[in-house]
Amino acid sequence: MLFLKQYAKCFILLLVAGVGIILSVPYVNFQDYLSQGDHGRDLYAAQAVYRGELPYKDFWWVYGPLMPYYYGLFFKIFGTKISSMILGKLLLRVLGGILICLGMMEVSSGITAFLCACWFMLFQQDFFFTYNHLGGIVMVLGVAFCLLSYIRKDSPQAAWGALGFVFTLCLIKVNFGLAALVVSVITVGACDLVRRIPVNTAKKTFYTVALIAIPFLVFIIYWSLLKGLSVMEIRQCLPYKEGDQPYSMSPLVAVSNFWKITWHTMSSNWESITWAIMINASALYCIYLFLRNKLPPARRTILALSLGMLCLFCVANFHEYLKSGVLYRSYWSQPLSIMIIFLLIDTALSNIPGKILQLIARIIVFSFLTFLAVFCWNSLLAPVNSYKINSQYLSLPRGGVYLTNSSSWITTVEKTTEFLNKTLKPDELFFALPYDCLYYYLTGKKTPTRQLIFFEHIKIPPEQERSVIAELEKNRVNYVLLSSRAFARQELGLGFLGTSYCPMIGKYIQDNFVAIARFGDWTNEPGWAWNHGTLILKRKGT
Repeated sequence: MLFLKQYAKCFILLLVAGVGIILSVPYVNFQDYLSQGDHGRDLYAAQAVYRGELPYKDFWWVYGPLMPYYYGLFFKIFGTKISSMILGKLLLRVLGGILICLGMMEVSSGITAFLCACWFMLFQQDFFFTYNHLGGIVMVLGVAFCLLSYIRKDSPQAAWGALGFVFTLCLIKVNFGLAALVVSVITVGACDLVRRIPVNTAKKTFYTVALIAIPFLVFIIYWSLLKGLSVMEIRQCLPYKEGDQPYSMSPLVAVSNFWKITWHTMSSNWESITWAIMINASALYCIYLFLRNKLPPARRTILALSLGMLCLFCVANFHEYLKSGVLYRSYWSQPLSIMIIFLLIDTALSNIPGKILQLIARIIVFSFLTFLAVFCWNSLLAPVNSYKINSQYLSLPRGGVYLTNSSSWITTVEKTTEFLNKTLKPDELFFALPYDCLYYYLTGKKTPTRQLIFFEHIKIPPEQERSVIAELEKNRVNYVLLSSRAFARQELGLGFLGTSYCPMIGKYIQDNFVAIARFGDWTNEPGWAWNHGTLILKRKGT
């Protein structure tokens, strides 16, 4: 019987992987909006570590140090192309689906776990601006899986596994790693308290490693990479202090806005309305089951601990959104909320009185969820295929992907890159600003300065400006790429180069360089991945 159960489990996991591959295929050569700054930074970082450079020390980097090495490995295996980066991201999504399925199988039926995994792979909100965070989401799901396994089995291996995922998460996004560490310690402690498991030597070792060894080891790794940088340079890499980022909002306003957005989403179409009704009906029925003691004691304990852990984890991962009010920062909680929803649905269906009625309810609900997933998948696929035309293809050697950017943006990037490749000598560097790392990646050139981003909200002090100018002189930089985002009027925190930020660098460029080529849109307000214009300047007298 145990063999058959394990066989069924393996079959479900293979099915999840198969569905993940099918869902991923249309996106292998597709990128939804490529930005010259944020995506360019990630692409450059992977390329730089592939060459042997170090995050923070050799180039500005704003997340944990691990993911550039992950994507650098894909560059090494599959070639330096954007499609290699996308392949690495798609693999993470499938791995996330497998982990969410493993976690749900600890506390729910196999079919619920399968549908939950499919739901994640299909509907998980993408961090559209970076390739980094999906690696963190996978580690979050790894922690959740291990904690659910510990809740169900009291397995020491599961508790230690959670710490392994926590440590890795700290190297991807340190604040979320520490949040997961707190959740893990609280969950293990709560489970042991409820089940009256004594704090023996093994548990003391666990808490010592969790509360002392892991934070200390993470600190040592970050310290070794940040050593030698100024306080301001460290704050630019780890912008966690007040005022380090342009966005801020009170938690009450952030929560209010979130519920408004959630309500609008829930009532926007028939699919969302039906889904919302199902969630709320399941939640209300589960509350009824708890209040009326309708659940077996053992199941009640496991369910209470599981929902408690997932809810605590969900709230903990909400901390960045509460501080900033930026919607995409709430996406860290979404996989956990998906798990909560499917656990509620499974519990409600499993406790419908009467086996026949329960079977009918399961068939109806699971059939509807399958239909909804397929329906939404077809809806998502249509716009992706519509962009797979010649005018949307970035044909550069390091590109090779279809984009949703405007064709004028693509043309500007291609012409600018081709001009740089023709103009620059093989060992010659250029300086791109205010935030146009994409061109370093597309040309295969190193940055001549450690600093990759120059905006008002970065708050570059005079001593750092002098350091950047010294690096430009040391590396004999004769060409500057200046994009239209250097003169942003509307976007918060950007400003005017030479006026509201970096006056010394602005004057240095004005005094020593002259424009020789101009591409793209210099009329409209510059955007994150649209209305893009570039100006190439050459050093006077060269």
